[in-house]
Amino acid sequence: MRGLFITFFYLLLAQSALAQSTPNPALLVGEKSGAALAIVDPVSLEIIAHVPANPNPHEVATDGVYAYVSNSGATTITVIDLVKQEQVEGIDLHPIGPIHSLEMAAGKLYFANEPARTISRYDPVSKRIDWVLGTGIPRMHMIAVSEDAKRIFATSISGRLAAIIERPSDFGGRSSDWTITTIPTGPRAEGLDVSPDGQELWVTNVNDSTVSIIDINAKKEIDKLDLPTAFSNRLKFTLDGRYVFVAELQGNQIVVLDASTRKQVKRIDVGGGSEGILMAPDGERVFVAVSRANKVVVIDLDSLEIVGEVPGLINPDGMAWAEKP
Repeated sequence: MRGLFITFFYLLLAQSALAQSTPNPALLVGEKSGAALAIVDPVSLEIIAHVPANPNPHEVATDGVYAYVSNSGATTITVIDLVKQEQVEGIDLHPIGPIHSLEMAAGKLYFANEPARTISRYDPVSKRIDWVLGTGIPRMHMIAVSEDAKRIFATSISGRLAAIIERPSDFGGRSSDWTITTIPTGPRAEGLDVSPDGQELWVTNVNDSTVSIIDINAKKEIDKLDLPTAFSNRLKFTLDGRYVFVAELQGNQIVVLDASTRKQVKRIDVGGGSEGILMAPDGERVFVAVSRANKVVVIDLDSLEIVGEVPGLINPDGMAWAEKP
């Protein structure tokens, strides 16, 4: 009996030694078909942990302490403690219903509820939803929020439009203080990003393979680009505003556009259909979730060449960059 106890003790020690703490910073990757959140060391590109994240995780946001994960069709946001690498109590979305996109801004979590046509805000300190705005906009699939949380941008995949939602500087806390402007785009408006200078909103229109470019101050579409792709539903600006990376889910390449000339610079073969795109905070690399090849590739932004990859993922999509506050 004593020998069995000693063997068990050393087995526990060995397992503890194998466990790795969450790096700072960390790359977080949602694994849609793996029902997990992968925690990745962005330097070594090693997967530190696969944390259960409930079925069909899509988008990821983080405050550096917790990861918040949207699960398609679910009425709870999955919450993961990044230190303990385990789930904690989730965020109950009843009665506003399922969400897709979510984003941290000014210390709070914002998310769009597609069926209820609302945008809501969760306060991690009080642990409650402290604000809900009815928009009337159908199927708000993706959102982006300015750093000061005074502007929210959204796309409607059934409404053929993008929305700019703003509050005045003398905001009194009432939902009626917000203004909502909708701008026609194209069929299945989905992926979106705001230029680093805050002047333009770019939106992918999946069904006609175009990108709408919207002047944010004028609140109107000023250009529409034809994309040489099939089913492009995500795009991202580089942090310097020079390039826009466009994913292609039903292909093998990432398209790189010059943000100023609107022309194609390069097509990069990533080995499968891609979705999520995340710029590293240092502006030197971009991470691309190659969903169809079960990996994330890393592209150097100077050379526009692939310089690494993270294999061993199961249908990766949404990503976030976690840094402890």
